[in-house]
Amino acid sequence: MTFTEYVDAFLEDPESYLKTSSMLIAEAIRHFGFKVVIRSGEPMFSYKIFEDIFSNGINAVYGQEFGINKFVSVIESISKETGPNRGLVLLGPPASGKTNIVDLLTLALEQYTKEQAVKLYSFYYQFADIDDPTKTVEIRSSFMHNPILFFTTILRRDQGINKPRKELFNYINRGRSEGDKIFIPTYYQNASLDKRSLDILESILQNPRNREKSLIDVLEEYVRVEEIEFSNAQATGISNIDDMRKLRATIRPTDTRSDALEILNQHLPTKHVEQYEGALVNSNRGVMHIHDAFGADSGENDYKPLLMLLGSGKISLESSQTSVDTVVVATTNLEEMEVLNKQLTSSKLMDRIEKIPINYLLDATSEIGILKRDMSMIKKKYEVDPNLFRIASFFSVMTRLLPPMRKQLPSHWSQDKKDLYRRITPEQKLFIYASKPSDPIAVIQNLPYWHPFRNEAAKIGLDLADPETLKKYITSNEGNISLESSQLFTRDHLKLIDDEFMRMLWNEHTLDEGKYGISIRQLQNIMRKTISSSNGRSILVTAFLEQVSTMMQEGSALHHWLSMEPKYKKDRPPVPPRKIGQIALLQGQGDYGDFKGMVDVVRAIYFNIIKQEIINSTVNRDPLQIEMDLRKYVQYTLLAQATQNKAFAHIMIPQFSFVDPMTGTKIDSPDFLYMETIEKILLPNGQAVPFRREIAQRFFDCRDSKQLRIEEGKSLLSSKDDDFVECYEREYNKLLSHRKVEIDINGDKLVEVFFLKQRDQEAYQKTDPKVRAFADEIVENLRDRFGYPSDVGFETVLFALRMGIVDFKEILN
Repeated sequence: MTFTEYVDAFLEDPESYLKTSSMLIAEAIRHFGFKVVIRSGEPMFSYKIFEDIFSNGINAVYGQEFGINKFVSVIESISKETGPNRGLVLLGPPASGKTNIVDLLTLALEQYTKEQAVKLYSFYYQFADIDDPTKTVEIRSSFMHNPILFFTTILRRDQGINKPRKELFNYINRGRSEGDKIFIPTYYQNASLDKRSLDILESILQNPRNREKSLIDVLEEYVRVEEIEFSNAQATGISNIDDMRKLRATIRPTDTRSDALEILNQHLPTKHVEQYEGALVNSNRGVMHIHDAFGADSGENDYKPLLMLLGSGKISLESSQTSVDTVVVATTNLEEMEVLNKQLTSSKLMDRIEKIPINYLLDATSEIGILKRDMSMIKKKYEVDPNLFRIASFFSVMTRLLPPMRKQLPSHWSQDKKDLYRRITPEQKLFIYASKPSDPIAVIQNLPYWHPFRNEAAKIGLDLADPETLKKYITSNEGNISLESSQLFTRDHLKLIDDEFMRMLWNEHTLDEGKYGISIRQLQNIMRKTISSSNGRSILVTAFLEQVSTMMQEGSALHHWLSMEPKYKKDRPPVPPRKIGQIALLQGQGDYGDFKGMVDVVRAIYFNIIKQEIINSTVNRDPLQIEMDLRKYVQYTLLAQATQNKAFAHIMIPQFSFVDPMTGTKIDSPDFLYMETIEKILLPNGQAVPFRREIAQRFFDCRDSKQLRIEEGKSLLSSKDDDFVECYEREYNKLLSHRKVEIDINGDKLVEVFFLKQRDQEAYQKTDPKVRAFADEIVENLRDRFGYPSDVGFETVLFALRMGIVDFKEILN
């Protein structure tokens, strides 16, 4: 379009034409959508671009919402600031995902600028042959400036000094109310064209043939406005460099054909036919990513162009300064940042960069996702234990955790709650970080009024008061489990661990936790060694644990990550002795920083997992029927409490009466015989009355916290989608693990069949067919319910029997 056509379009919709680079980046991030995740009581926005929606998740970033949200917050604030630009530095250890974050950001920016709804314009000069107007020459600015910069900030006229750009902006806001005025970013108020573009314009104006033409006439004749798009591959609007020295912009002549030179000679001296080069030029109006920004090879002089850009928003070219609208994102590791601190004789650069920590993951389920993706090829060649990635991630995440050190805890906390906080063990902290919220909507709606999530939600128009709206966005990792099912917390613990407790734990080491320990890259190396030492057919958890134990013996001379142990603070009492399943741990064993002891911790967790899996596969109960049995029992406890309340029985009994779905009969009194049958399993040696009170009270607690959303007029038996199992997970698992006695099968025969099948096929074939079939059924259930390959399931049962993890006689009794 011509320049006046562009101005007309600008006046119709000024905001769309005044996008700065930071605005574009923020819009690009939000454009592709978001989800809400909750980590340790902290709700966070999870932007879909970081799932790598561009390449089917190949380079997805997992579990880094905290750093990404801070990044987005800084980006959004940059355009609203009037001071110098800020650079962003993603700071963290190697292989924590820093580069992936920026790469996905630039891909999103590139695709966003290609969307039809996004209009980005730059300009070029067009020169026509005076004798033959069909022949033209075009000269483009490498900077891709916004054509609005042709409205100069200052213009001298006969009647005095004018400020055309300020007058333009005043014009578009004239008559608008204070709250409706168009926001003019600082950049567009002050920016100027590069010297080369201004020189061309001045040469055109000084050409005798244009002496009688006004500036607007010249712009209309010589300037053409065109739509532009960003490109990673062609370095337009986006620059990626790995050497600070590439920040220096250079000028080189443009190769021009002889016939084009003849046309240019009619309008301007050919010495102006040059073009700029350099990352700072190519990233104008977009983003510049500096990989490994502060390496040892870079000196203080190399940082000067960056310092100038972040100080004034300009760069030096041809002894002049040119305004550049670039978001600078650097990635660097901890060691490089220390080098920079030592190199600089001035703190100017440090004052102009915003550090955003991107450390190793603390959420084990996110790390499991990375392992599953990056190690997926091994499933094509080997039979893989379904617990392999889980146990590997548990171990690596625990090596990164820091101990609770906070001295001051909320005054309204009980002493028991404070004591629990201070003595949280690494494995407990691991599961708190990887736990799923019992009621995510309640977590969000109960946030303090000052919580940053509320401000972020307001910016994007997310109504936190509307549960139905929140449901559309809240997501959870399928691998997250409840704290109760981890078997690492007592009932008293679970009553003390609320959202505030988890947030306090999460935020205590926000900037530091995850800096040290095993990287995902190093973990993958351990996995590869595990594969190479396997039997060539299957890869078991035990092989991984043996590999890690071997590395512990080899020491830090061969495995650098073992030398990280001194990084953990030790001015605290060691964790007390504890028992995980059947494994007893001594005082301090498996403490924060005790990598060797952590092998014993994850081994104990693994034993707990396979014990529960084998029990469930052995008893072979119908999960849906078990849930219905438990729902009926809880409903009966509510009725029992109602009948005992003489004062309000006439109100409460109708409230908890229900229709039996099997018989269609209305039930308004408890069936104590049924309750006692359930209690023989749940409470074999306990007192029924206090237990029933606890079960009923938990119903009210879950209902009040909105975890149990029972529809009005419905009972527990007819309720759906209410997280009932999460409220009563321990009782549910206990019922699920109960099996009636098999008259023809006993535990000794079953154990014998498993070992004979491995050692003596001839003897195995002579055993009772019913027992053999039952053994096969257990392995099949492990396959169908928990994803075990048949051979791995069989090996896991044998291992559990050898280690005394399961006892078939006890299970079948």
